[in-house]
Amino acid sequence: MAEALPTVAELLPLAGSAILLDELRAETAHGVIAVARIGRSHPFFSVEQRGVPSWVGIELMAQTIGLHAGLVARRENRPPQVGYLLGTRRYAPETPHFSDGAQLEIRAERLYLDASGLGAYDCTIVSNGSVLAHATITVFQTAAEVDP
Repeated sequence: MAEALPTVAELLPLAGSAILLDELRAETAHGVIAVARIGRSHPFFSVEQRGVPSWVGIELMAQTIGLHAGLVARRENRPPQVGYLLGTRRYAPETPHFSDGAQLEIRAERLYLDASGLGAYDCTIVSNGSVLAHATITVFQTAAEVDP
């Protein structure tokens, strides 16, 4: 039987409404898949847009990357630590907002992570089989978090 995955709160050094993800769905060879459910209780929900503005997607991606770093830290018996989103060259969502009731699947696959802690992840947000956003995110993790 497969080991149960930890909760999002166990893997991210965040609390309360700062956590935008609902669950860690799966671990992949070099990353993770997370889920975010869009509803009126979401901290960025906009009644006017009937959903969450798609610019929030980059933070969903960053937190998904944080889940991967948290899993690595957990295996090394370390607490989750703060990582840094350095940026992306292009984040162009296919929609202006993530609709009320949508279940977003956020995928983050590590492309590289060097000994200094500089890394990049290929990230995608999918809902109902449609890609809603894609970006390559550059991150920095402190030396204690690096998993070559």
